[in-house]
Amino acid sequence: MTRSSCSSCASYASRALRRRLILLIGAMLCALAVLLPTRAYAQTCSATVSPINFGSVSPITRAAVNGSGTISVTCNWTIVSLAPTALVCLNLTAAQPRTLLMSGGSATMQYDLYADEAHTISWGSTAAATTPISVNLSQPALGTSTTVTLKYYGQIAPNQPTVPSANNGDTTYSHTFSGTETSMSYGYYLLGVLGPPGCSSLTSNGGAFPFAASATVINNCNISASNITFPAAGVLNSALTATGSITAQCTNGDAYRISLNAGSSGQVAARAMQPTSGSGGVAYQIYTDQGYATPWGDNSNGTSTVTGVGTGNTASFTMYGRVPPQNTPQPGNYSDTITATISF
Repeated sequence: MTRSSCSSCASYASRALRRRLILLIGAMLCALAVLLPTRAYAQTCSATVSPINFGSVSPITRAAVNGSGTISVTCNWTIVSLAPTALVCLNLTAAQPRTLLMSGGSATMQYDLYADEAHTISWGSTAAATTPISVNLSQPALGTSTTVTLKYYGQIAPNQPTVPSANNGDTTYSHTFSGTETSMSYGYYLLGVLGPPGCSSLTSNGGAFPFAASATVINNCNISASNITFPAAGVLNSALTATGSITAQCTNGDAYRISLNAGSSGQVAARAMQPTSGSGGVAYQIYTDQGYATPWGDNSNGTSTVTGVGTGNTASFTMYGRVPPQNTPQPGNYSDTITATISF
């Protein structure tokens, strides 16, 4: 009776130990499933990206132009989830440096997109060993879905003065990031156990998020001028000559025209310098050519303007001034103010 009783106790203990081992293995498997990113049918993430429009850009300013867009990311959970946190990584695989392409043309303008407002972290991809934009989302306490919105940033590179416009008008430049240039990956995990996984370890594919970047290159011109200073003379029995210059800078491809007004005389074909005090005047003229054949004016009364097409770089034009022989007025300083206008 004693041996039979001991055998029954040993059999019972063995069955209890097996049950504890099975429970322990099951608990370990559940814990392992919690620690690793999961791919469950009901647990999915998606993203949409708004277009980024840099607005009007004047390349001749040589300034950088900044812009921004938004990214909307949504993740879903099961009602009871052992992995309440999701990591979403958005990859931008378009080659760098990135360029906007002229509409209907082949000209380009360099720019890039960034994860930060300081424009130090270029938006990249794990495939290119660069940095994707990533975000962590947490399951809401009373729900199965959450959405977060974050900004991304863009900058058109400075010092691109020769970017052209087309047909003497505002010109659109753009780049559409297609499905082959964007991809999203995600994974679910339990925060604080192993920590979040890296973007390169995620295997769930959230698809593409196509969007576009664009800017409008505008026609623009800058103009400046130097003075024409005639030499001093006691009598005006022979011609006096002097030169000045006008410097213009216009958008590459932009046609322009430079005109000079009449000054104080009000007559573009008969300019005159006035004394600082007293009466009288000194007749003079400004010409477009060294031979003093074509007066530079506004295309009225026999005068002409100077025309050109911008290259994005500065162009200089010489003003040829001439005081013809004439009756000498009273001694003094004589001057006139001419306004140069560039039309484009």
